[in-house]
Amino acid sequence: MTQPTVPLHFPFAKGASEGLDWNRTQVENLHLQFLAQWRQSLSALVPADVHIHAGELQLKTYQQFVGDAQTQADIQVFEIDALQSLCAWILDARWVATAVDCMFGGAGRIPVRDLTRRMTPIELGVRQRLLESLATAYEAAWQAVYPIRLQPLRQEQQLSSLRMGLAQDSVLHAKFSLVFNRVEMQVDLCLPRRALDELSPSRLTSTEDAKPAAWSRSLQHQLNSTPVESIAVLCEKELTVAQLLSLSIGQVLPIDLGEPVRLMVDGVSLLTGRYGVRNGHYALKVEQVNEEHAARDVGMSQSDASLDGAMLDVPPKAQADLMAAAEAMNELADQIQKNEGAT
Repeated sequence: MTQPTVPLHFPFAKGASEGLDWNRTQVENLHLQFLAQWRQSLSALVPADVHIHAGELQLKTYQQFVGDAQTQADIQVFEIDALQSLCAWILDARWVATAVDCMFGGAGRIPVRDLTRRMTPIELGVRQRLLESLATAYEAAWQAVYPIRLQPLRQEQQLSSLRMGLAQDSVLHAKFSLVFNRVEMQVDLCLPRRALDELSPSRLTSTEDAKPAAWSRSLQHQLNSTPVESIAVLCEKELTVAQLLSLSIGQVLPIDLGEPVRLMVDGVSLLTGRYGVRNGHYALKVEQVNEEHAARDVGMSQSDASLDGAMLDVPPKAQADLMAAAEAMNELADQIQKNEGAT
């Protein structure tokens, strides 16, 4: 999309506070870059004549925003991790159905009668791709000023369920116009006022300090959201080698769940609790957090490593016992293979 030669002016809302420290010119340029990148992304995704135009940019109260935004809409809430804030995109309820119609060879002008119906699996997949293009374009527009990441949080159908802030909280209301072929649809952005603090003139004078801080918060958020594998040790049972050799397929080992259950993360016991059921699902009730256990395990592993490097003098009787245990384990492995082959 070619940028207009005449700069766009976005008027303030009537009654909005004046003298606030925010860079309106910077936001205007940022949104123009966003529109250019989003149009390019949508054109590659939707086989239609795509146009996106900028509308008003107003600073108003959240109550005014709810009154001015479109009612029948598809609302997507994102978390802006680097800014520790939320933003909401209020999109026309027809935008997914229109995009799907264009993808399947239509002109995008099919009538949408039931706006409150559930989306089909195809529509849900297309919606996800459309939202990914929106988030990627908005992140790229902010990249030169302040690095952000938009994480999908939830989908809403009514503005009353949005609750982005209190009634008197100041928010930025940005309006856009999305056109697929000749179907024009409205897009609204609700951005809390505090998210604009990083674009204030005082912050932009120290850009070199602001970017590392943003990347630090973004890295911290990504580390906190990294999944880890946890294992709940429900029971531990000691068996002799003879008992192991006597086991066969179908036998049952009695266990006792009376002891506290340990929750292991990467081999480290972090939590202890009780086994039970919650809401029809198996659950673990945390009773103790082992804060010092991790440090103790690290110290033990270091001492074990030092012992591994030392030469240990093994008595002959112990060597004979180890050889007998190794032979018993080999016999157990052979027995297991025979049982598996029999089944």
